[in-house]
Amino acid sequence: MLLALLCVGIFLIQLDVTVVNVALPTIRLDLATSLTGQQWVVAAYMIALAVLLLPFGALGDRIGHRRVLLTGLTVFGLASLACGVAPTIELLVAARALQGVGAALLLPGTLAVITNLYVDRAARARAVGIWSGAGALALPSGPLLGGALVAGLGWRAVFLINLPIIAVGFPLAWRLVPGRQTHDERPRTRLRIGPDFVGANVIAGLMNFVGLGTVLVLTLYLQEHLSHKAFRAGLELIPLFLPLAVLGPVSGRITARYGPRLPMSIGLILGVVGSASLLRIHDTSGYAAVVPVQLGLGLGMGFLTAAVVHAAIAALPTDRAGLASGVNNTSRQAVGAMGIGVYGAALGHSPSFVSGLHVLGWLGAGLWAAALGITWLTVE
Repeated sequence: MLLALLCVGIFLIQLDVTVVNVALPTIRLDLATSLTGQQWVVAAYMIALAVLLLPFGALGDRIGHRRVLLTGLTVFGLASLACGVAPTIELLVAARALQGVGAALLLPGTLAVITNLYVDRAARARAVGIWSGAGALALPSGPLLGGALVAGLGWRAVFLINLPIIAVGFPLAWRLVPGRQTHDERPRTRLRIGPDFVGANVIAGLMNFVGLGTVLVLTLYLQEHLSHKAFRAGLELIPLFLPLAVLGPVSGRITARYGPRLPMSIGLILGVVGSASLLRIHDTSGYAAVVPVQLGLGLGMGFLTAAVVHAAIAALPTDRAGLASGVNNTSRQAVGAMGIGVYGAALGHSPSFVSGLHVLGWLGAGLWAAALGITWLTVE
């Protein structure tokens, strides 16, 4: 039950990464903002999350992850309410940043508690696979739920939907999440950072740079280039997000048996194929042209995520689980936010939408290939 609760935490955090994407065109019209304003609605959340993950992860190691998790649920709930009633784009962006603060309190603790619960590395790898699968499940849920909410209730509902989830999750967390672990009272291990830890976090960052940037441009392609409605666009993103949810536990089992290098390599090769598929899109292309892009990235990140997270947390002692989780998630979220900015800027400064996609195809394939080389140099 505790693992399920922690999975709800990562689900909630990831849901707010993607649920807002399909609402961006409606937000632009309702609040009279620009592409820059749309990008900041996404990026403010991710930047605040990325900046604070590391200090909040270390804080949880010192004072106990239960306190930090409960505080995070409270802040996230209040910020979601503020997003849902924001009258201007400036206040919406500010509330999204506060949501990022709440998410930064929540995210390291969910993974750190799992690390403390599962001492055996194989069992931990399987648990991390389930955890990453739950987070990935939020990715297809986000566009579908967001599309339905925007169509039926308006864009504000994509933020207010968090409130009933938190109302259920908070009392369960109060009851189930343990206090400080026994090892917290012992002298702390001397911290040594090796190439395995550095490599895993660099790869995690590159994964989110390409993955989240691609999610943004595909959403804009479907809704603004092809003029598809929000709910339809959510359905059309399923080939990207569904493999992420399905393959998380599979990757965890492969990692438990063979180590993280094998699933990471498979995932990165598929990622190269997915990004390169952007080069096949032309001015007259329709939805079918982006399906290979979605499948390549969805399958690739499905194999990669659980393995790279396990590689990062296994590289540090268990009494530094919060720090390890904080560093890994900081890498993913900070570089992912950069990816959103870079991918959005590439589209905005290209002669045409399609020419921008071609530039991003080369960029993404090159970064996936570089990450594959780093995997073979640093990860065992």
